Amino acid sequence: MSLTEAQSMCSCDLVNENFDWVNTRDSLEVFDTSKVLKLSKNKSCEFKGLELELKLFIHQKKFESAFKVINKLENILSEIDCKDEFLFNIYIQKADYYKALNNYEKLSEFAFKCLKEAERLNDPNKEIEAIKQIVHLFTRMDEDLKNWDYIKRAQKLIFNQKESLESIVNYRWLAYEYENKYTTTGRKTLIDSGFAFAKKAKVGAFKYKNYDELAKLYRAFESFSYHKGELDKALQYIDTAIFYAKQIKGDKNLSGLYLSKAWDHLDLGEKEEAVKWMDTVMAIDKSNDIVGVMMEYLDASDLYEQSDRLDKAYSAFKTYAKMKDSIMNRERVEVINELETKYKTELKDAKIKRQGVWLVIASLVIVLILFIGTIFQLKRTKQKNQALKEAYEKQVALEKELTAVRENIAQDFHDDLGNRLARISLLSSLVNKEVSNKEEKLRSKVKQITDDANDLYLGTRDFIFSLKENSDFVEELVTYLSDFGENYFSKTNIKFELEKHIDVNDKLPYYWSKQLIYIFKEAMTNALKYARCNYVSLKFIYKKNELEIMCTDNGIGIAQQDLNSSNGLSNMKERAHKIGGFLHIETKEKEGTKIIFKGKTT
Repeated sequence: MSLTEAQSMCSCDLVNENFDWVNTRDSLEVFDTSKVLKLSKNKSCEFKGLELELKLFIHQKKFESAFKVINKLENILSEIDCKDEFLFNIYIQKADYYKALNNYEKLSEFAFKCLKEAERLNDPNKEIEAIKQIVHLFTRMDEDLKNWDYIKRAQKLIFNQKESLESIVNYRWLAYEYENKYTTTGRKTLIDSGFAFAKKAKVGAFKYKNYDELAKLYRAFESFSYHKGELDKALQYIDTAIFYAKQIKGDKNLSGLYLSKAWDHLDLGEKEEAVKWMDTVMAIDKSNDIVGVMMEYLDASDLYEQSDRLDKAYSAFKTYAKMKDSIMNRERVEVINELETKYKTELKDAKIKRQGVWLVIASLVIVLILFIGTIFQLKRTKQKNQALKEAYEKQVALEKELTAVRENIAQDFHDDLGNRLARISLLSSLVNKEVSNKEEKLRSKVKQITDDANDLYLGTRDFIFSLKENSDFVEELVTYLSDFGENYFSKTNIKFELEKHIDVNDKLPYYWSKQLIYIFKEAMTNALKYARCNYVSLKFIYKKNELEIMCTDNGIGIAQQDLNSSNGLSNMKERAHKIGGFLHIETKEKEGTKIIFKGKTT
């Protein structure tokens, strides 16, 4: 092959720059375009055609077909000389594939490979796509503090893009991320910025007649208007989103938009309309995403209850509970089958090993006759090594088993207890609505049942978190406590800040995370209830195996008699003592309070 022919295989002149590679869902259009590209006898064009099919299969959740296409793409990559130009595409397609499968371990692997390759190519557009994958990963893992830095990094690159289909999608993505950040922080300036991004994307979407993006953008406008309390506008925007979504060619699912419309009607007090649109959602959703449908039934149960349709609420909740139990049982069966297969394999390997051992022993007997002295010492050394190896393997196996037990206990505890508490809460709410106003004592008791069930469910979260293996890492503890602080103070006039200085994300000794969560949730709760402050900070310092956590407020301080007699403070000190740490309290009248924990993780 000549140099010219080789170079031609690295580019495709048949690609239409105005073709929407990201959002095309019309199967006929996709396969017609793909067929032309694959028949061109140009490897680059064939690669582009297969990419288009892969996007469609992932959108349709046809994962077996998608995996076959990925294998074909890798085969093409092995046949061309310009592999570097296509390597990013392979990584990004695999990231999309594993994102759709909710396989976050694999998504993490290929998302960061994408970013590294984009940086090597010095390609800002590819860098943006890689960052989107990383942001999605951190969002699903509740790592909001990490993903904001990546969002701001992508924002700078997006600002420098020329207008194109790509830039429209990116500005809309920014709008969605800003809306998501607002829901976790409550900062109103984020709404204005997100709205501006959506407006900029809308201009380009109209220009290119991209109905998919227009539907998504008006969905964003609906969210921003809802957050501003402009419910009439929100309803108008969601109607416009539905209008443009209906213009999309090919496969589409409008249930999400109808669901938003139902909630908008409910917030406007239009209960009958809310029920009608929720009925529509349940009727039209033909999604094969079982988890998504399950959560839809949970949403429906909540909306029906607030719309005073208790019969529908209870029916929807029963369906949700059955689906959840079904999913969990299926996952457990898969785990059991996998363990059984491993067990049988290990038995087979063990049998082969035993046969090998007898053969070795027979050989050693013959050799011992000839070299008794030397071989005797060699045998003793070999036995010691084998014993050490077996002891090490047992240690590793026990650690893995303990981790699995902790994870299973946490999962079962959450599923079983959470499911039952949710049912208690729903049923007590139903009973409360049926009790007449004259039966005030009974109403009060039913309300107490509801409140106790909700409080108990929230209280179990700390215990469940401490059971999980990843809860033992310093960064996980920081994220859990800072998330609690942000949520706890978000609806108050108290400003909450986080500061951390962590050299290494080490694993803490078991039982530490549980005690530290209890200590500093109590500290933040006391600050809100008693300190009369307008500022609370949480500071983490971890250096050279020493952990220091400090909760500071600028309130009225703690009186000396309270400092000595408070059961809450005594319990906090006792928890610190249990894990070999020390809790120190510094307080001055009208100057605030500092609660400081120090402990050696070794």
